[in-house]
Amino acid sequence: MDIHRMNRAAILMLFLIIAVPAQAGRIQQELQTTQELRSLAFLTCANALVYFNQNGSPYELRNKQGYEQRILRLRSLAKSLGVADVIDEVQRLQTRLDDTDELPQTSAALRSTEPSYSRRLLPVIESHAHLQALLDVHYAQLQGDEPLGELGKLHAISRAMGELLVNYQIASFNRLGAETWILRDEKTHQLDHEVIDAFERLSAGHPALAEALEHAAREYSFVRGVILKQDGNWAPNGAERYMRSTIAEVDQIARGLRQ
Repeated sequence: MDIHRMNRAAILMLFLIIAVPAQAGRIQQELQTTQELRSLAFLTCANALVYFNQNGSPYELRNKQGYEQRILRLRSLAKSLGVADVIDEVQRLQTRLDDTDELPQTSAALRSTEPSYSRRLLPVIESHAHLQALLDVHYAQLQGDEPLGELGKLHAISRAMGELLVNYQIASFNRLGAETWILRDEKTHQLDHEVIDAFERLSAGHPALAEALEHAAREYSFVRGVILKQDGNWAPNGAERYMRSTIAEVDQIARGLRQ
């Protein structure tokens, strides 16, 4: 009897040894997927805004292709994540992006009409914000009460940069009517401080990541002056390009962490 009891205990212990790391790996992978969705959503919204922004270089095909390709990737990832509310909101975002085809697509077409940016682009901004909120809730549920490790801190950097990017694109867009979506100055500077502080702490605490982090931090330092200086001298295309590159770099560092 004692032998049977010992065998059952050994089997249970073996199961736990196998199952616990597997569960941790699954959660980490789902965190990565959720973060990729967040980054894609930020970049999709930014691409759509910069494509129509008359304060930059509007109607660049690269930006239209950017949001069209990213929304397809968003749909695919949302299905793999399997969260119904996220799937529905991604579909809603795609519908609202499709509606922007009603806006002028060339400078010549713009001159012959008075486009309703509020009617076509505000729904994109609103849907994007709802999607980010859903993804944040799901990420927090996966994270639980565990303190942020390297992965979580990298994801936090990327998310903050994404929020700063979309905020800049909204602020730089005339006649959009999206004032309620623009962050207060103190919130903008708080996010900026969080990014810089996280870069410094991660570089100091994790020498193996230091070189890659320092490069990403330099890229962010280069563009942050533009992002924070909202004085009417707008550069939406350049801000999108450099922030997109830096967000991708940070997400790549996160994906490179050992499972």
